[in-house]
Amino acid sequence: MLKAFIDDSGSGGDSPWYVLVGYMGNVEGWDGFDARWNGVLHQEPCISYFKSSEAERLRPDGQWAGISKERRDAKIDALIDVIGRCARRAICARMRQNDYNAIIKGNIPPMWDSPYYILFTLLIGAAINIERLDGDSESVTFVFDSDQRHEKKRDLIVPPLMCMESTYESLVNVVHCDEQKCPPLQAADLIAWQIRRFFSKQEPRRRHFDLAMRCPPKEPHTFIVDRKTAREIMDGMRRRAAELAASLGSLS
Repeated sequence: MLKAFIDDSGSGGDSPWYVLVGYMGNVEGWDGFDARWNGVLHQEPCISYFKSSEAERLRPDGQWAGISKERRDAKIDALIDVIGRCARRAICARMRQNDYNAIIKGNIPPMWDSPYYILFTLLIGAAINIERLDGDSESVTFVFDSDQRHEKKRDLIVPPLMCMESTYESLVNVVHCDEQKCPPLQAADLIAWQIRRFFSKQEPRRRHFDLAMRCPPKEPHTFIVDRKTAREIMDGMRRRAAELAASLGSLS
């Protein structure tokens, strides 16, 4: 059985890109992850948990107080090494906020009108099917960060998603955890921040971006929702809505 730990970045609405990203691995690999990750966290300089935004700012009133950029980067190197030992693949779905606004925003029911729900569905299907293409048909449980903003509506998507042909008998469940209590979600936060930052900021390519993407043994998989794909998604939604309306009409 496989487990995938996923985090989002760019949900504040002020980023050019919205991403859902994380790592997939087998249960045996994840079994040893927490102890290794916490061991690195508790090495000097000691921190309680990893959050990319905190590591970037090095605020004097936070857990990174007094830690130099060099020591911070060395700790991130060590954390990425743990990921490489325990995960098997990085998986990512991303979309430009402008593309979403131009094609999808305002054209779907308000409760679902966010890139999050588009990427949520696509990431799960893409992650399962890239494993199938590799000759692996193991079932997968997806673990997302606890999030009051998306959690309840996200759970409503899961039952019909489990019945779709592309995920049938492969999607075991979708659960949520507190990232401060779930070290693999802290790893997902690490790569989510690196990817969103890389595509959203005009700055030199960061070493940790490449390391976070390439540390697991299998090739990373990225699903990009460009304008063409966004239009196909909208066409599919309209088609399914028309089919549903027709079927309901035939019953009246």
